[in-house]
Amino acid sequence: MKHKFFSIIVSLLCLLSITITSAYALRAQSNIIVVTTTIQAAVDAANSGDTVRVPPGMYYENVFVTKDNITIEGSIGAIMDGTGLSGTSGITVRSLTPLARINGFRLTGLQVQNYSRNGVILVRVDNYQIDHGVYVDNDAYGIFPIRSSHGVIEFNHVSGSDDTGIYIGQSSDAVIRKNQVTDCTVGINVEVSSNITVQDNKVMDNTIGTAALVLPGLSVTETTNIQINGNLFMRNNRPNPMTDPTDILSQLPSGIGLLVFGADHVTVMDNKISDNNSAGIAVIQVPPALAALDPRINPLPDHNEISKNVVLSNGSNPDPKIAPFPPSDLIWDVSGTNNCWSDNVSKTSFPSSLPDCP
Repeated sequence: MKHKFFSIIVSLLCLLSITITSAYALRAQSNIIVVTTTIQAAVDAANSGDTVRVPPGMYYENVFVTKDNITIEGSIGAIMDGTGLSGTSGITVRSLTPLARINGFRLTGLQVQNYSRNGVILVRVDNYQIDHGVYVDNDAYGIFPIRSSHGVIEFNHVSGSDDTGIYIGQSSDAVIRKNQVTDCTVGINVEVSSNITVQDNKVMDNTIGTAALVLPGLSVTETTNIQINGNLFMRNNRPNPMTDPTDILSQLPSGIGLLVFGADHVTVMDNKISDNNSAGIAVIQVPPALAALDPRINPLPDHNEISKNVVLSNGSNPDPKIAPFPPSDLIWDVSGTNNCWSDNVSKTSFPSSLPDCP
């Protein structure tokens, strides 16, 4: 009897030990560090899996995240401001080891404004999420993942970037959805990337609403397998502020809702595209002079499907840079192979008859 009693006690103690250990592990995996001085100090104190919570207030700093699986969570009224700082970006996420990758990062609920280059930049980051943030007047880019993969960018408001509001470059496997992007040169830009979905965004009052681009001189040479579905591209007529003729961006005309520029396997479906002064949707090749800078790229747009879109009231006041094409709802420069259009609601197109989809 005494032996049985001790066995029961030992079993209970073991169970209690397991419970305590499990609870400790759970706490360790979800540790919350509240910012009391600077965001950078809290990030430095965080371990992989931790959340840095930013209380309301103004934070004048440049933050660097160099560890895996860190979350930065902004409270309502938490604002990072780059006014007067020498650092160019609000938040930079990248490894301290050259060419190494960061696995896991989330940025949510923070306002990031007035940085001289980027609101947030991710370099070689996998499994990231950027959501429910506000990015205002960051001079070049609002949200900028590069050489990154498996990301979600959603429910953000981005405005006032003179390059791109949401840019994804040399990257793969990402979803950009339910964002609102205004007053940027390019609202959303998918550049030499693959397996990207752009869905249910409102992209208005930019120079160009959204672009899927191939450009020379980069480590990746193609833009392919892009899904652009269910978006609103409206009134993207902001004058292009880039005037330096050596900057490729300066060559872009204003007034285009969606530009497919040398990209392949782009599916454009169920979008509403209206009141863009030059064109609703333009599918064109990379110009020969630009393509000649990089013999690795294929400048022609191939295997693109444009279907079931409402594309109306575009082309009423075209930018001269759109020449030699007439302003239209739909434009194709007749380059590339297996490009097709079907079941779109539109009034004008160039050429007047576009190839149907099988």
